Amino acid sequence: MKNFILSAVLLTFLAGCIQVNEFGWEEFHSPVLVHPLIFQSEYTNHAWGYSHNGWMMDGAGLVKRFQKNAPWVFPDSLGYISEIDMQKNLSVCDSLLEHIDPYKQSHYSFKAISCVDGPMSTPKNTMADAGERIYAFYLYESDRKRYKRVILSMTGDWSQENLAPNAKEVVDWMMNIK
Repeated sequence: MKNFILSAVLLTFLAGCIQVNEFGWEEFHSPVLVHPLIFQSEYTNHAWGYSHNGWMMDGAGLVKRFQKNAPWVFPDSLGYISEIDMQKNLSVCDSLLEHIDPYKQSHYSFKAISCVDGPMSTPKNTMADAGERIYAFYLYESDRKRYKRVILSMTGDWSQENLAPNAKEVVDWMMNIK
């Protein structure tokens, strides 16, 4: 009887660590991001003089500030930026604002990934001369050596939200990063 109970406990334990696929049993591993996401909070305004500033969080969880005098490469009209240009942008960030705990960064990265294909709300004209504040992240496309910007929230002259279920939670987290 002891052996039966021990076997049942072991089988229950192993069922949580092993999954069956079409080829047989294999160990289960949660998804791992080969290239960590790059998070960004960015403010741009062209009214009453040019203003461009914000922060970027790299794959190591380092949150770095950038300011308008930094030579900046913006994503193209489809939201793509080359790996080289992304590295240029990260290199012109001038000061370390914060270091995010790796667990927290991973937690919100997986929530953000679920927003990649999230539908966007209809853009609404909400202000004038306010510029725009964008909360976004960049997802690396290794086959093309580029990043794709995924907008989570845009407020200012025009406002628009990513409607994916986790988008608001990720934006709320990003708003608390200074």
